[in-house]
Amino acid sequence: MERKEFSIESLENFSLEQRVGQLLQVWRDYYSEIFEVDLRTGSFESLMGSQQSYWAKKGFVNIEIILIAEKRVHPDDKQAFKEFFDLDKVGKLISEGIYVTKLNFRLMDESGNYRWIKVKNIVPTKHITDNVRFFACFRLVDEETGKDLQNRQELKDAIDEAKQKLEAKNALLNRIYKEIKTPLNGIIGMTQLAEESDDDPARLAERIRKISDEARKLDSSMALIRQNDDLNEKSAIENSELSDAAINKITYSVRKEVSDKVDTDEERTEIPEDFVYTSGTKKKAGKQPTYDFTGKRILVVEDNELNIEVMRELLEGAGAKVDIAEDGRKAVIQFVSMPAGTYDAILMDIDIPILDGYSSTRCIRISGKDDSREIPIYAVTSNNFNEDVIKSIEYGFSAFFAKPVDFRTLFEKLAIDLTEKP
Repeated sequence: MERKEFSIESLENFSLEQRVGQLLQVWRDYYSEIFEVDLRTGSFESLMGSQQSYWAKKGFVNIEIILIAEKRVHPDDKQAFKEFFDLDKVGKLISEGIYVTKLNFRLMDESGNYRWIKVKNIVPTKHITDNVRFFACFRLVDEETGKDLQNRQELKDAIDEAKQKLEAKNALLNRIYKEIKTPLNGIIGMTQLAEESDDDPARLAERIRKISDEARKLDSSMALIRQNDDLNEKSAIENSELSDAAINKITYSVRKEVSDKVDTDEERTEIPEDFVYTSGTKKKAGKQPTYDFTGKRILVVEDNELNIEVMRELLEGAGAKVDIAEDGRKAVIQFVSMPAGTYDAILMDIDIPILDGYSSTRCIRISGKDDSREIPIYAVTSNNFNEDVIKSIEYGFSAFFAKPVDFRTLFEKLAIDLTEKP
């Protein structure tokens, strides 16, 4: 028959000493060891022990817990064990009206095997005074309960391991995505320039050579990513029952869950209709207009050489003066050090060295310069998930362009913003 623990509430009409005495009589049949702890001094004393006790008969909780934790508590349970007997936390729980707390943990026996132990901290009265004492009551759980606890722990460990593998796979997928998108943006931009070079064979040949060189670099990057992917698969996903397809599906679901949460949150950040521009943005039919940015000065923040060349040539071809910053720190210094009104717009990559695009834009916005709040700053990035768009709005970007960039759409947006600029 299952043994039932004696209830504190059933002794409410007894004095404290009577209550403690009655509880101890009942607890002797339920627990193997009982210690009385003085919360104020941190001292403890054994009221009932066993012949195989690993605990001192008396002493101070903070010292004994550290010794037991390091010598005998299972590594995965050490932190929870220490926190359970943190007297400051115990005192806080008591002040909040929580008089009984419990913990299951694994303790090493003399044979070196871990056995499951149940411990409860029990305050014997709800009439709290300055001299608070509580009882730490230990018992070895029976074999069936121990197996159940072990199965639960193994399930938790398996879930934690699966989460770690998913996070590793997700990080790898994001890295691959960025490794492809950034050079692809340069290739597409240079292809557009090549299309406009049919009257200059030498320039056309040079641009085709650059496209070819960048394509080879992209191919090499893909080979390197594949090697790293194999290594990660062996170390992080070996023996996993999840296939690549399943992991990709889960990764998509996680991203979608984040996006849906953002979209359904009552206090969600609204995305303006004219904020996001992708390579799939619908183009207007008819002849493409030409743009004249003569007299305009634009700061391009980018660390990829081909993307820099494409941006510079396209913008200078439209009459703009272009300055380049290869990292976020240089971008902020470049903007802040120049007189207000020097730059008419900033094209900001997100994944840049030293200071990322988000932080750089935030620094510019709060720099205190007269034009820091109004200057158009466009995110030009391969990070084009919904959460990236939300973050761009929150950090102060004026528009979001996903790589590979449709430069005609970019120029159209620039023309609108620069025309509206006083």
